[in-house]
Amino acid sequence: MYGRCDRESNCGYHLNPYHKGESGTSYFEEMKAQTQVGPIPKSWFTFAARQKHAGVLKQDIIAHLLQLEGARLEQAERVVDFLFEKSSTFNRPIEPKKSISTAQASQLCTIPEDVFKQSLDHYERNQFAQLLSRHFGNIVADELLKRFNIGTSGRWPGACVFWYIDEWHRIRGGQIKLFDDTFHTVKYVIKAGEKRSRTTWVHSSYARRCDELNKPYPAWLTAYLDEENDVQKSPCLFGLPQLLNADISQPIAIVEAPKTAVICTPYFPGFIWMAVGALSYLNTERLAPLRGRRIVLYPDLSKDGSAFDRWNRVAGELLAQGFDITVSTYLEDNATDDERVAGADLADFLLEQWQDYSSQWIE
Repeated sequence: MYGRCDRESNCGYHLNPYHKGESGTSYFEEMKAQTQVGPIPKSWFTFAARQKHAGVLKQDIIAHLLQLEGARLEQAERVVDFLFEKSSTFNRPIEPKKSISTAQASQLCTIPEDVFKQSLDHYERNQFAQLLSRHFGNIVADELLKRFNIGTSGRWPGACVFWYIDEWHRIRGGQIKLFDDTFHTVKYVIKAGEKRSRTTWVHSSYARRCDELNKPYPAWLTAYLDEENDVQKSPCLFGLPQLLNADISQPIAIVEAPKTAVICTPYFPGFIWMAVGALSYLNTERLAPLRGRRIVLYPDLSKDGSAFDRWNRVAGELLAQGFDITVSTYLEDNATDDERVAGADLADFLLEQWQDYSSQWIE
């Protein structure tokens, strides 16, 4: 297995995917070779046909095949040539990503702009916003709220919304969370004694409210909840809008939780901080908009090191697909046994080490 044992100092296990084996080739080279041979999958034609039907330009379909499907340029061009044949669409200029059509957005069952904008206020009753102000000061907190488009929810008193907005500026989903005074998600106990967290999604909360008021669902919510639409909640990175004003040379740091991305930003401003949303969500689809940028992963801690091993394994697969990606050992190298057992993340580590941000000087 390629990866680094969390007890490397004892067992010495650390197998690099770039290391050449007895065959004279490395795991990275073997995986890269596998992605460059073989016939063009039928699914690529289906994917491209759907995008063409939705009005996506030929150049953009090629880019999507390269980014989302791992196709080579000649393979992607062959697919679109087959679909477009002599269409003059190929000669049209590439449109800015922000100009995606309403038809495409509705096809993906996005959340309306007005629902999103209505949440961007009332920070005086937003617990997460208040915690940011308390720890970082009002100026830094306000900048973070704007940078990450953090909203306020009425689902629970003090709840916030982490909006997932993709590279096309489409609002793919909103995660609602309620935090306690220590930046941890509030938990409650149900009748069976099972603990659950105060976490839900905007579409679920909206539907619940409509049911309580005996009101019909709006069209967008009906489409979002329709199982036939095969809707996936927020299949994109949290924090993507930051790329609009970021230099291509600025590296990306990826963590699991949106909270962690927000908190890490003032501590390490040299990175553009983003979150995948869950340990298992790290994949090619979500990282596609980051191709061409340097990416550093910061997996959460785990008692047996499985979280690190999983992201390290995925990083090896992404390397073979052309991503510039590494996995940081910062937490693994500095965490205590208690932090490993608790499954702490980078935000927990930073908050524990530096309780008063205002006294810290960052280069």
